Amino acid sequence: MAMEMRARESVGMSEDLTRAISPYATALHDAFLHSHCSSCFRKLPSQPPYAMSCMLCCSVQYCCSDCLSSDREMHSSSGECCFFADHLKKASPSYITEGTSDVRASLRLLYFLEMHGLVSSDSINRSSRIGGLSTIGIREILEVGGEVAERILKGSMLMSSARKMRTQTSVVFSNGLTIEIVTLWVVMINSVEVQIGDGWDLGIAVYGPSFSWFNHSCFPNASFRFVLAPPNEDSVSDKSEYRAVPASKGVAQDAWHAWQFEEGSAHALGKYGPRVVVRCIKPINKGDEVCITYIDLLQTREARHSDLWSKYKFICSCERCTASPESYVDFILNCDFRNLSSPENAFISRGIEDFDDILQQAISEYSLGDDPKACCTMIESLLSENLMGDLQQVELSRKRHILHPLHHICLRAYMTLASAYRFRALESDTDGFKGENSAVSFKMTKAAVAYSFLLAGATHHLFLSERSFMTPLAHFLLSAGRSMLGFVECVKGERRKNVSQAKFSFASCSASSGTRDSMQYHQFRSTCEEFGKRMLSLSLQCWPFLVQSSPCLEKIKNPIDFSWLGTAIFQSLHLSVVDSANLSCTDGLEIFTEEQKGCILSLAICCITFCEYLANICYGPQHYLANHAKDLLEDLLEVSDMLPWQCFHLRFM
Repeated sequence: MAMEMRARESVGMSEDLTRAISPYATALHDAFLHSHCSSCFRKLPSQPPYAMSCMLCCSVQYCCSDCLSSDREMHSSSGECCFFADHLKKASPSYITEGTSDVRASLRLLYFLEMHGLVSSDSINRSSRIGGLSTIGIREILEVGGEVAERILKGSMLMSSARKMRTQTSVVFSNGLTIEIVTLWVVMINSVEVQIGDGWDLGIAVYGPSFSWFNHSCFPNASFRFVLAPPNEDSVSDKSEYRAVPASKGVAQDAWHAWQFEEGSAHALGKYGPRVVVRCIKPINKGDEVCITYIDLLQTREARHSDLWSKYKFICSCERCTASPESYVDFILNCDFRNLSSPENAFISRGIEDFDDILQQAISEYSLGDDPKACCTMIESLLSENLMGDLQQVELSRKRHILHPLHHICLRAYMTLASAYRFRALESDTDGFKGENSAVSFKMTKAAVAYSFLLAGATHHLFLSERSFMTPLAHFLLSAGRSMLGFVECVKGERRKNVSQAKFSFASCSASSGTRDSMQYHQFRSTCEEFGKRMLSLSLQCWPFLVQSSPCLEKIKNPIDFSWLGTAIFQSLHLSVVDSANLSCTDGLEIFTEEQKGCILSLAICCITFCEYLANICYGPQHYLANHAKDLLEDLLEVSDMLPWQCFHLRFM
């Protein structure tokens, strides 16, 4: 029987709904075992006192003696230490394991559940749960077979071997299931990737019912963030009440026992592991279900369902997935360009699978083949041939599918191209656009700026109709802003002179900034509208220059306002007469003038400030995304003594 979490009281947006929830079990990904602490996930010290390691397996390291002592029993008694010894004994000292984090997390989770009496064959057989965590789908996976089933069987054998040195729990299951098989499956469908800073996912964590019982929605009203436990913490200091509580009927007693255990025994959970906090991103009424998202929201309904089924074995029936007619964002993400002018006569799209195959091949050339140039060529060829343009009607009728700038294929293309061009710019730029490769570096950097801003702008358009897109928007805004700052700074290193041209303010924004302050939704809408208008105004001045000499990008009149695509486009930003005239003008100067530098810098500041604003709502002011944006803005303040902080920084409500 499915569980759900509902609001105990009415909650305004940008408020935390849970305390910092400690994990049941964690495991670093193999690539980070020698650079991060296996207990707290912090980076290992590079200066004395140096890191400490397990003396038996030498495979896990700790940043301090407290982390070592707190994790010693779990590491040894769970079988993880034995697993490393068995797994590596036939390999060379330089051997680096791959893909073992799920097995190691399973060993730790099973030991934790055993030590707290949360393992029960009745719970699994009757309610498909262990320790309150779902095990649904395991029998079907094993019956069907395939890659996932093989992975589970091999992993469970490794677990059984690692646990052979200690007494195992005697639990009998039907249909040949073992406790190792069940626990490994629990980790595979209940664990979350842990990202502490701006970079790679460090590892995985499994949390108890107070987090795992939050259901998925493709239009979520909450998000979550990870926080590290304070150093030298004697006990869990966060005693705040949960503002979201479980609600369901017919659930086995063991599942409720797991919830009660976690509710009353926070001190018994992982002392130093990364904790998770759930935070609302929309106003929530008392009794409403609180949902997060498990997947990328910038996908079509078919792709989301495939993603959810392959990872979690359920079909989503949220508001977005069951809407009839389909929601605006799903229509836009998947429709043919011709549908934007006549949505009532839907053109049946064909050939999308071919586009997706080409895009995936290009991404592979970049990520696996280390060939960003080939990647850019393939994707831009795809866009040049299939993205809408000034085609005659007879040409339109011959094409199976015509893409538009908001299509999901295009969004993935922008993301890849921005990264690939940024990489190519770094390869060619060794002296700040001054050497023999200066023209190439300039072109690559400009393309990276254009594609990153276009990705942010397209996501912003979707955000205007559905506010749950604010989480990816915040990330894309920061990426675009950083690209613009780097572009302006590299051109003769003249950022200081241009900062003085970047003044702007947001009159509707409050100066208060509390961690638990509720935000009024109308204030949020007003502030976002002001950001949107500012980005639009600036884009009208600098977009023609950014797309100069790029056939793909020149097809796109503006990256913020997409009303020119057709009557079906949602319009929230209303253009003035002057802006409408500027939108029709696509001529840009090839020379990078001082005025353009100031305009792009202003746009960078606007994007970064907007990112910080949204990150505070989604994650809170201490999240790495908000901190990164804040640091960039403070660096700009240090560069210039002419621009007051109030001119471009935003304090949050």
